[in-house]
Amino acid sequence: MEAHKYDRFDYKDFVLDEDFRAWLNGTAPEKDQLWEKWLLANPSRHPEIEKARKIVLALNFQGKSVPDYDIGQQWKRLESSIAASEAAKEGETPSRIRSFTWIWRLLAAACVVVGAFLFVNRYLTGHHAPASAYVPVEHKTANGQQRKLLLPDGTRVTLNAGSAISYPQEFEEDVRKVSLSGEAFFDVKRNEKAPFVIITGDVVTKVLGTSFNIRAYPENKAVQVAVVSGKVKVNAQIGSEDQNACVFLSKSEMATFQKEAGELIVSTYDEKEQIGWKDGMLYFQKSDFHSTILKLERWYGVKFEVAPGVRMDADWRFSGKFQDKQLDYILGVMSYPGRFSYKINNSVVKLQ
Repeated sequence: MEAHKYDRFDYKDFVLDEDFRAWLNGTAPEKDQLWEKWLLANPSRHPEIEKARKIVLALNFQGKSVPDYDIGQQWKRLESSIAASEAAKEGETPSRIRSFTWIWRLLAAACVVVGAFLFVNRYLTGHHAPASAYVPVEHKTANGQQRKLLLPDGTRVTLNAGSAISYPQEFEEDVRKVSLSGEAFFDVKRNEKAPFVIITGDVVTKVLGTSFNIRAYPENKAVQVAVVSGKVKVNAQIGSEDQNACVFLSKSEMATFQKEAGELIVSTYDEKEQIGWKDGMLYFQKSDFHSTILKLERWYGVKFEVAPGVRMDADWRFSGKFQDKQLDYILGVMSYPGRFSYKINNSVVKLQ
């Protein structure tokens, strides 16, 4: 960190600076003390830092590349959203309470909201948090692994293979936010004063206390939220970045967000297919060849190599329920009758 170069930076310069973004996103904890020392020595730069912080975190939430985005336009949108909401609530509640409560009223009040409001909801509550608060706790599982976690609020999480979850070391008083990539089963400790919010790309899931499963692998074409108990609210971005849809789910209901079509659909679900994994059950229901291979790679921690001569009928589908079975056994079922041969060499499976 070349501290002297930041003395004349404005908020746009900070947004474009890789070292600043790395520190803010928690990927450079070794520089925390340097940044905190610089902030103490340069109080006049705090307003520019605060603008840059809101923009960087909002762009991260949108999944946008910072250099490719109009930084000035992003700030105008955030500023207008904040001002509009504060004006609407002026005089109704004390200012200290208002600054922490209006954000969640936005999310709860409407199913179709302006995208910028969601960005403010995601990040503005950390306005006065110290730098260390932005360094999340992160847990990852490799393919072939599962992991049970106990979050700071008492919520229990089972993380499936090839997944990652991050959350603050201490949750805020009025909201509990986590980010998920992959799949996890949540048993959320109830707290009506602090909703539990899971962010998975374009989908935001909000609960008070319930149990449910979220499947949100980046390579999948859909995000699925299946409710086991209680009630769940699911918001999803559809169409342009300013359009959102939401649904409310009860026990035995599932929301499926189709990424390409931008559709949010409610249905019932097969419990074995959606939740059986946490009890050691590998379940396939009319799964195509590519999806079957991908699921086996995650479950067993292997890599498939398919020889050019192996061709599967486009209409081929695989169904089955396997409890604690070896990979060799499943491949035998899949290949019958003579669709392909296979060899397992350590973590590599060759289909011939």
